[in-house]
Amino acid sequence: MSPIREAIGLPVLFLTTALLGGFRLAEDVRLVPPSLTALILAVLLLGVLIRAGGVSTSALLHGDRTPAENMSGAIVLATLFAATSQALNLLIPDIGLLHAVFAIFIFCQLLTIGAARTDRIGSLRSVVVLFGSLFVLRFILLEALYSTSGSTLNRVLRTLLSGATLGGITYQPNAPATGYVAFFTLALYVAGLLLLPGDRASPLVPRRFDRAAAMTRSTLLIVLGALTASAACRKTDRAGSTSHATPAAPAFVTSDQREAALRSARVWQEPAIPIAKAKLKANPDGPGALKRDEVVECKLVIKPMRGTTPKFDCERPGHDVIRVKYGRGNPELHAEIAATRLLSALGFGADRMFVVQRVRCAGCPAFPFQALKCFAETGLQVPCFVGGVDYSTTTDFDFVSVERRLEGRRIESVADQGWAFHEIDRIDERAGGSPKAHVDALKLLAVFLAHWDNKAENQRLLCLPGGDRPDGSCSRPFAILQDVGASFGPNKLDLHNWRNRPVWSDARRCRVTMKDLPWNGATFPDQAISEGGRAFLLSLLAQLSTSQVEDLYDGSRVELSEGITAESRQPAAWAAAFADKVRQIREAGPCS
Repeated sequence: MSPIREAIGLPVLFLTTALLGGFRLAEDVRLVPPSLTALILAVLLLGVLIRAGGVSTSALLHGDRTPAENMSGAIVLATLFAATSQALNLLIPDIGLLHAVFAIFIFCQLLTIGAARTDRIGSLRSVVVLFGSLFVLRFILLEALYSTSGSTLNRVLRTLLSGATLGGITYQPNAPATGYVAFFTLALYVAGLLLLPGDRASPLVPRRFDRAAAMTRSTLLIVLGALTASAACRKTDRAGSTSHATPAAPAFVTSDQREAALRSARVWQEPAIPIAKAKLKANPDGPGALKRDEVVECKLVIKPMRGTTPKFDCERPGHDVIRVKYGRGNPELHAEIAATRLLSALGFGADRMFVVQRVRCAGCPAFPFQALKCFAETGLQVPCFVGGVDYSTTTDFDFVSVERRLEGRRIESVADQGWAFHEIDRIDERAGGSPKAHVDALKLLAVFLAHWDNKAENQRLLCLPGGDRPDGSCSRPFAILQDVGASFGPNKLDLHNWRNRPVWSDARRCRVTMKDLPWNGATFPDQAISEGGRAFLLSLLAQLSTSQVEDLYDGSRVELSEGITAESRQPAAWAAAFADKVRQIREAGPCS
């Protein structure tokens, strides 16, 4: 093997494979590190290849080679391991039951290949067949089955799989570009395996020297290189953390001020419109209200975006910045409209969500969210917005919702602090906060909605207008649910699962749980709801009529959702499930 191939060609090829193996393009662009499963399987795969002669360690590390040559061989093996783990990570679904099924399948196949005692060509041929089979399963069959633009038959098959496995099989489809990159990545990896020396190679430069001394020097050099690389990685990580850290906002408060605001926070206030008269089908009223048939014209705001829902900020005349969420087939658009309107109508805090006919965005590319996500990850505008941002051209988005945040200053001592559900028990009526009945009612309503994505940044602690004090403290703190798009599920606007999931884990003792939902309940611990909380929420929900609840789902356009069955696109079916959950609250208790 030539020095250039070993010292440059193979490491570059394997490092490229490792980088591309982490590439995922779905609603955003991600670089996924290898999972623990992939690392373990990579060790097994390399062991099988070494045993069969597919990878020869003696050709890269040997006493006949100089320390520099052995260091070169060690780098080849290290990059080979990285490429192997990422190639396997690329072929295994990232999460869920499918991740385990694929991993077990690969494990069994590798044991079979190892037991077959094949030669180098046979082992490499077996690996190619295994990788090819997995590629077809994941990037052709699974991607076609779970495609968001799939047919009714696709949705029916997905429902059958979900039902047969009790919701265990889930899969997040990728953009078609991911499949092309995966094919190229696997081709590179196989090419690298073929370019590896298959038997014991001679030194790159023939010479005579002391073998024992050479191996000792090689070992010391490899260890020194590993320690240097580790230190460099730590330094790079620290530098990266600094460069991407969110700058401290001047409006941040001290920890003590934030704690005082939380203790005195309210979670409910008398709604401006009586609950029985709330119009839940129409867009919300108030400053900046938008009409359902309005075409909203605005200019793209170049701002890093995170999360999973496609969205972007857009500026209207007068420095009026709105948040636009878009995408047909996105269940969060329907769920968030319904959840925020219900919360506001009952007197709990929520942002205002508007349905409009169209958003016409100046400067938007066809996929603005992906471009803004790229900008968030890299900080580079030109590569992320191909051709640059051209405000003289517009892009129309027809299936959208527009968000206006509830007015008020964030009360945070660090960025995106929000509040967790295990914190709001610190709200104290004696300090001016809401009574326990109101706090428990909010908790029970979160369970009612199946608000499982309740990480702290998805709730917000606000200082309502008129409550600011000169020292940064607040006389009118208000705790609200901010991002409620992952509601009515657990799989986001999923009528079947939402209807079948009981409100109570123990109705007699009024206990609730979210442990059966994604993220194992996140920040919501198992707990008992007080009788005051149950009765208070019931008194609010009981004021809603059946027609109002149907209007709630009609206004959120469930008829346009990507529901599997026709029933899930009918507001009346959702209203019936809603009424059944109210019945469960009514018939529980009395709570201790």
